[in-house]
This record gives sequence, structure tokens and C-alpha cells, in this order.
Amino acid sequence: MNKYREQLNKCIQVVDSVRNMINVRRIPSNAISYNDLYSVLYQLVPLIPEEFHIFRDRLRDKILPNLKTSDLISVNQFGQQLVTPQNGINPYSFGEVIATITYLNGYSNNNSSSLWNNIHPQIVSVAKGRFDDSYYADAVEAAFKEVNTRVKRIYKNRTSVEKDGAKLMQSAFSPQNPIIKLGDISTETGANVQQGYMEMFVGAMIGIRNPKAHSNQTLSKVDAIRKLHFASMLMCKLDNELV
Repeated sequence: MNKYREQLNKCIQVVDSVRNMINVRRIPSNAISYNDLYSVLYQLVPLIPEEFHIFRDRLRDKILPNLKTSDLISVNQFGQQLVTPQNGINPYSFGEVIATITYLNGYSNNNSSSLWNNIHPQIVSVAKGRFDDSYYADAVEAAFKEVNTRVKRIYKNRTSVEKDGAKLMQSAFSPQNPIIKLGDISTETGANVQQGYMEMFVGAMIGIRNPKAHSNQTLSKVDAIRKLHFASMLMCKLDNELV
């Protein structure tokens, strides 16, 4: 077993332990120490393969720095600022941890060396021809347009309202009133998963689909593969919608 797989398994164990504390023992996430979770994730980051660099970078730059619950700031009777340190887990960041570890584990368990064996069929149908002809940016744009189209179709069928892009994703996956449920929002963990995926869908529209659609960007083959994996992950999550 290589070091990456071994460390990923440790992360899965700690994540499952935290989920158990939240959902079974009913311990609030802000009352659970973030230290063990932070430690195993921090050790995982440098081991994540380069092909998953989007998830590695997000874990390192966004999730880990925000994993701990923010310290409480107050002012005493003399106008002096008081800081009460907190050591709990930020529930929104924990939702992103679950989504990221689930994705990495899914692809680590797939031993196929073929790119397209690892990609969602709907993404294959719109992206493979362009990719094989070396139109990598066009392949990625088509993939995320397909994600947007699928969410738009579901949302319009259920609400009779038509939205697009980031606003569509915010409305469709809103943790408060989701039209498309990706987590059991009656539990804290499920609400965190819903929040985490909403942010991923929104980010995909703002950071990947829109820039390509509005400019003549070029992508390397490797970067295109990374982004196609991301689009595929979003599509696979839609397949597992809670009903």
C-alpha cells in the first residue's frame, strides 16, 4: 500500500469518527476538537497525486485554514477587546472535507488507466470528441455547460423557474431550501455536505465555465483532464441525489 493510499485511509477513519460523533452521539461540530482531523488532512496534502491538484490546492488553501471554528471576539465593560479561543470544527469546512475525501477515495479505488473509464457518461458524450481532436478548452467548456444544463433542467421541472450559472446553483443546492438534495439536511453533517457541494457547483460556474465561455482561453491536456474529472464528480453526485 503506498503512502498516499495509507494516509487517505487514515483520513477516512477520522472523518467517519467525526460524523459518528455528530450524527449518532449528537455532539455539535464546534464542540469536537479539530486537531486530529487537521493533522491527518495536513499530512495527506503533499501526497495527493498531481492529477488531483485542484482538490489538493483547495484542501491546502481554503479548507484547512478554515477548518477550526473562529475564535469568539467580544468587548468588556472597559471597551477592551477579548478573544475567546475556539478549538471546534467549522461545520461548513467539514462538509467540504467529506466531499473532497469521498472524491479522492472513489478515484483511488478505480484501477483503470483509461481516462474515459473514469468519466461520467454524459461528460464523455459531450467532451470526448473535442478532447480527442486536441480541443482541450472546448472539451472542458462543453463538460461544464452539460453540468449546468442538467441542473437547469431539473430545477425548471420542479419550480417552473429558469435560472443559469452561479445563481442557478445557489438556488438549486441551497442548504436552507434545496431543490436538489445532496445531503440529509436534517443532520448537521448532511447540511454541511449540501453547503460544500453548493459551493463546488457555484465555483465551477464562476471559475471554470464562465471564463472559458467569455474568452479565448487555451488549456493543456493535463489541465483539461483535471477539470474533466471535476465535472464528472459533479455529475456523479447528481446521480446520487437524495429523494
